[in-house]
Amino acid sequence: MKVALFEYVSGGGFSDKNLPSSILSEGYGMLSSALRDFREAGHQTGTLLDSRLDPFQPPLRANEIHLVNSQKKLKTEFLNLLRHADAHLLIAPETGGILSDFLRLGEELSIDSLNCSIDSINPICNKLKLYERLKENGLPVPKTDEVTIEEDVEKSQKIIENIGFPVIIKPKEGIGCQGLSIVKKFPQLPIAISKVKKEAKTNTYLIQEFVKGINASVSLITNGKKAIPLTLNLQTIDLNTPDKASSYIGGMVPLDHELKDEAFHIAKKAVELFKGLRGYVGVDLILSNSGPLLIEINPRLTVSYVGLRRVSNLNLANAMVKACLYDKLPEGFDYSGYSIFSKEVLPRLGEDLLKRTYSMKEVVTPPFPFNDDNYALLATKGKDIEEAKTLFKKAKHKLRSIVELG
Repeated sequence: MKVALFEYVSGGGFSDKNLPSSILSEGYGMLSSALRDFREAGHQTGTLLDSRLDPFQPPLRANEIHLVNSQKKLKTEFLNLLRHADAHLLIAPETGGILSDFLRLGEELSIDSLNCSIDSINPICNKLKLYERLKENGLPVPKTDEVTIEEDVEKSQKIIENIGFPVIIKPKEGIGCQGLSIVKKFPQLPIAISKVKKEAKTNTYLIQEFVKGINASVSLITNGKKAIPLTLNLQTIDLNTPDKASSYIGGMVPLDHELKDEAFHIAKKAVELFKGLRGYVGVDLILSNSGPLLIEINPRLTVSYVGLRRVSNLNLANAMVKACLYDKLPEGFDYSGYSIFSKEVLPRLGEDLLKRTYSMKEVVTPPFPFNDDNYALLATKGKDIEEAKTLFKKAKHKLRSIVELG
């Protein structure tokens, strides 16, 4: 089977804008990991690539690569890619209707989809409606309220007085940590509102209670009706006050925790509420002292996939194909070892030094030199956590040694 894989950031979604290095490291990392799995499963693969990446000859294991040099040509190239494929997998933000728009294009060509259905994606894009649906079904979520951007700060203050400091301010629709802040006192509120306005896709934002605990996620495979939790994962997030950007750093797969079974139970129940969620789905949670709380449902590959594929006893690409096209879910899933993955900020590298990083098996995303600060994504696997950490430190040191040669 020939599978078309499209990742929005590395595939031309920012072709008329500056490529954001941090998000690029995530997107390219998921794309390159998925391409490897589909190739190892015996499938032919094709993908799109932002033409600005092409001069660096990135080590993508795709049989066919279509270059995109402008936003106007993105959908045309996407359709050209799909016309030569039997099935497609999309990795794109669900906010602003981006993921749904590309899925509609796929539907027009009537090729098999390894993605969640549009009808299942739309209800979970609006975080407030998602929380309400989860709460109605007895699932634990943080206290959350909605504020219109045009409303004055006083309304936000009243909501915060009800919830209690600290609170999280974030867009109602958004991905990752964009526009997100932790607010610990009232003087920080206007700055947080200004920050969230810049990222808001709607005219409202959310005020949510801050729940102390461990940032985690659950990776699942689902056939649109039933879901199988695979692993509980650690998420490393740099959560900041409004004067600094919050960001996703990386994580570890799996996370050993006493709340694993509870986390699996609520993640599975949450995903099965939305019929049509298919393939790989990620659920973000907080593991608090009082139990796990649901934060988001991601209807697509997540960065944890980079680590999961390293410890999984099954080929995840095949698992997605079987779940989406044949309604078959994994039986006897197991994993061995631990994978640690994280972004690393590096200075701009020359082309020769950049290509030296391609030979490092731990480099999932090379530090493509678009800015003064460029992000690489590294991942290692060890038989236990300590070995995974040691190997990661060695990989980081080796990467830094390459930089020092410049």
